[in-house]
Amino acid sequence: MIKQYFKQAWTMMRQNKLFTSIYVAGTGLSIAFTMVLFIIYYVKFAPVYPEYNRDRTLVINRMNVSQKDNPENYSCNHGVALKVVDMLKGLPHLDKIGSSSNIGGLLEYTMTLPESNELYTPAINFTDRGFWDVFTFQFLSGKPYNEADVEAGLPKAVISESMAKRFFARTDVVGKYMNLDGKDIQVCGVVRDASTATPVTVGEIYLPIHFCELFRMFPDNNLSGNIQLYLTAITEDDVEILRSEVQEVFKQYNLQDEVYESKLMNQPDVWWKNYFRIECNHEPDIAKAIRSILYMLLALLFIPAMNLCGMISSRMDERLSEMGVRKAYGATNQSLIGQVLTENLLLTFVGGLLGLILAYAITLAGGETILKLLDEDPVSFGNISTALNLEMLINLPLFLSVFGVCVLLNLISALVPTLLALRHPIIYSIQTKR
Repeated sequence: MIKQYFKQAWTMMRQNKLFTSIYVAGTGLSIAFTMVLFIIYYVKFAPVYPEYNRDRTLVINRMNVSQKDNPENYSCNHGVALKVVDMLKGLPHLDKIGSSSNIGGLLEYTMTLPESNELYTPAINFTDRGFWDVFTFQFLSGKPYNEADVEAGLPKAVISESMAKRFFARTDVVGKYMNLDGKDIQVCGVVRDASTATPVTVGEIYLPIHFCELFRMFPDNNLSGNIQLYLTAITEDDVEILRSEVQEVFKQYNLQDEVYESKLMNQPDVWWKNYFRIECNHEPDIAKAIRSILYMLLALLFIPAMNLCGMISSRMDERLSEMGVRKAYGATNQSLIGQVLTENLLLTFVGGLLGLILAYAITLAGGETILKLLDEDPVSFGNISTALNLEMLINLPLFLSVFGVCVLLNLISALVPTLLALRHPIIYSIQTKR
């Protein structure tokens, strides 16, 4: 019976090419744009290289400091002071803690490329030693600088694979030197490239955080600064406990500080929530963000489904006489519904394959523009390629989830007009086209 259904469905598709084309194109575009939306959020939230620990990582990257005797006199910074790292070390449920800052992107660090002799401005990421423990970089050669190197601000660097090839034309360059703004920097390690899709960890040159004097400019009498802090819990179940421990440390610090109050604004954030934290003087409106995502899904899925429902309803009006004749010869409502749903399932399947191809084509063609589409405060990384890799794109559960929702909506869109059409008496259906 099922085989017969599919044969009839295939015949109907060939006979009604305009309806088939519109249905497949509508389903394909709906799935494609929904997939692009899900790919964007998957890349931002799911564990991907080199941020495989996202599911148990907490983030502090905003600080609001006000005077206790004058709360209206406050300062906001996109980061915390370096001493916060020492404050939080040793917490019972803390596994690793590290800090970094992409402030290097705001500085004019330049170097001369050996072969072309042209000036080049690399993307700099300043980090401490713990950064390399929190994030799981793949070292192609060498190792990260140690704690002593960081404290001394020594001119040592970890560089990306593409930077090594750009400057040295090879990757086994540990111990070699490169000149950056007149300073000789020794390469101590080479890592596989991170993508601009992971802005926290992307960089061409990674330098010890004390190498830059800007990180020493903030006063010691409050906790505001310009570094971002990343803490991993021992297990995923310990994340909320670790959050409470961090907040308790800041509470005790504020009780002892007679002049300033350092406000975390309910930080540290779990990884996904931190994406929505834009301002440094209030918490992100998560409910508003979720509503925005739901509105986009409504536009991408439900509105096309409603349009398909209208198309199928019009199509069923044209097939009333066919349904009447088949019922007159003994066809049951169940078999007629099964036939219509099989036709729509086949069309949805073809549209799903088209949508999958379109989704990857749009994502790869759009590259960095697509990934920054939903960012309120996009960051530029100069010459670094977006370099989306397979683990970011090929995600079977993600596609099956989107496809499953589309199948469900399309089947409902077909089922409703079919049930309405089958309510008519046989004689009415037969005489419809007379």
